[in-house]
Amino acid sequence: MASIKHIPCGPCHERIANIKAEFWCYNCDEALCSTCSSRHKISLLSRDHKTIHIKSHKPSIKDIKTECNKHGQQLNLYCLSHLMPCCDDCIPSSHSKCTGIKHLASIVEETKMEKSKQHLEKDINSILDILNKMLINKSGNIKRGEQQCDSMKDRIAEFRNKINEHLDNLEKKLCKEAETVLNKEKSKASDLILNLKKKKRTT
Repeated sequence: MASIKHIPCGPCHERIANIKAEFWCYNCDEALCSTCSSRHKISLLSRDHKTIHIKSHKPSIKDIKTECNKHGQQLNLYCLSHLMPCCDDCIPSSHSKCTGIKHLASIVEETKMEKSKQHLEKDINSILDILNKMLINKSGNIKRGEQQCDSMKDRIAEFRNKINEHLDNLEKKLCKEAETVLNKEKSKASDLILNLKKKKRTT
């Protein structure tokens, strides 16, 4: 069993670099050095992952096995039949009839890809939910806008009718007053004409 100080950084190990890990990511089941941990925290797919410092001596970190207990070799294979990691010497002795022996790195990568896929699906669903809320909100805004526009048109028509009614009444009143004035003036003019005719006859 490997001690804590022998746990290498997973991403660095993939790049053929043996860097001592300082953190452990529960979500990825992978050890991280300080540099990779910093990148891990700012990545969109892993910023919500739970990481702890390996020096905290959590049992789950302390008991991580990187070497085979039986053969003392690096655990670099994974048996899909028994769902367990194994070394090269484990295959002929304990897994000769098993099918689906894969490299442990590929299993880890598939696991990370699956978790990344789950996080991506979660992000997509979250975005779709936001877009759906925006759609409902905008549709509601359009409906309210149409209702307000119809209400405004009704108010304008009502106001226009009142103006027209007021102008009609004003027109009738002015016409009546004009006719009254005209009739008075016509009466005065008629009286004047009669008087002038009488004076003309008498002269």
